[in-house]
Amino acid sequence: GISSSSNMSARHELCQVFRIYWSLLLGNIVEWYEFAVYGYLAPHLEKHFFSGSSLGVWLGFSVTFLARPLGGIILGWIGDKYGRSMSINISIIGMLLGTCGQGLLPTLDCGTPWLGNLGLVLLICLRFIQGISAAGEVGTISSYLAEVASPSTLSRCSSLINSTASVGFLSAQFMCFLMETLFGKRGVEDWAWRVPFILAIIPGGIAVVGRRGIPESSMFLEAQKTNEEAAHATIFDKLEQAFRFWPNMLITFGAVSTYAVLQYGCLVWIQSFLAEHGASASQGMVVGLITRCLTIFLGLPAGWLSDILGVGSVTAISSALVMVLGLPLWCIIASDPTSLLTTSLAFGLGFGLLSTLSGAVVTHFNVEMFPTEVRNTCIGLAYNVGFALFGGLAPFEATLLYEVHWTGPGFLYMFAGLGGLAVSLAARRLHATGALDIPYIRKAPFFGPIWPSTAKMDAETSSEFTDDSDNNACAV
Repeated sequence: GISSSSNMSARHELCQVFRIYWSLLLGNIVEWYEFAVYGYLAPHLEKHFFSGSSLGVWLGFSVTFLARPLGGIILGWIGDKYGRSMSINISIIGMLLGTCGQGLLPTLDCGTPWLGNLGLVLLICLRFIQGISAAGEVGTISSYLAEVASPSTLSRCSSLINSTASVGFLSAQFMCFLMETLFGKRGVEDWAWRVPFILAIIPGGIAVVGRRGIPESSMFLEAQKTNEEAAHATIFDKLEQAFRFWPNMLITFGAVSTYAVLQYGCLVWIQSFLAEHGASASQGMVVGLITRCLTIFLGLPAGWLSDILGVGSVTAISSALVMVLGLPLWCIIASDPTSLLTTSLAFGLGFGLLSTLSGAVVTHFNVEMFPTEVRNTCIGLAYNVGFALFGGLAPFEATLLYEVHWTGPGFLYMFAGLGGLAVSLAARRLHATGALDIPYIRKAPFFGPIWPSTAKMDAETSSEFTDDSDNNACAV
């Protein structure tokens, strides 16, 4: 009876999140759609803007990520001072401008060299705008959902961020596949590559309208009432406050390494690798469908596991699995990139499951590192610096490593897993010894019963967790 009641309560809370905050999740879909479109169309952009340079097109891809720390600081400060709602509205408009603009640029095929060069400069500028906007989006959505979810379903609510991101990736891949089906490779190469960029205006516009009525979280409003200085802090004041939590930011910075490399150095880059090494468009669509469907449909079960074992435990486990399996899975893919069976099992199923487990917990793990008054700024800075270095450069690094030796990308995945594991174990140690006052939102479970040294600490705080579990449920 208790279990059934708990399950019904969890379903009700998740439905409430969807009902009230659907435009947040739709905006998240649009954000990742926009990033993925560039990756899937990389072979065409390489020809139109980068004179056939594979390294050049992935360096162009990384520009967006290099802009993210700046966006994280600016929009993070706006979110902490003026409210999460204002930050997410600015970010979605900026993303739409950056994405749709890329579909309207002149290219090297215009016949006039200066127009082609102008197109490249504008492409870099628009991707910079896109990066600034996306940085504020991910930090604010992470804070928003964590602050309105009840502690008992916190990981499940946070997992919706990764699941909807996969909807965005899958939508981008489907749109590119549809363009090639309707217009052929020649048509996409000539002009239809522009269409997926421009069509982002439709869901993006719906998200803009829907976000106009989103209420602030009660946790943020309470923090504003109790801390008047935070309400009047300049961006430099907020940065000064944020850097008081520099150990926490280092943990967040390292914690994103595994997920960032998986997303862009693996799931996006390998799709491009398969296309360049003889895989058909339908094969790419099938393996991408497997990968993204796993993330979409298994995201909530992975979040449930984190709600049971603790977000720290699942973060450590997922990183360890990437460290162990990253290299062999890549070797299987590279051995026969044109085989549908091989790529479906190693890429679709193997990396799909790893990405699902890692992505379901990464945002929840990070929001637990910071108090409400600086959460948006700290995540905006640390998360986006980590994503810029580990995710934005990952396709470029994978390309470079592959040119050095065909096993190179596999070692990239292995060391990304090692980095995430090292950071999670460091967080476990700091949590167990009380050196850092983490986690900030849900005290237990953090590292659950499978970690004996922290099980006692979780048990001591479990009564507080139970008492507070209903206070935050979809609070507005």
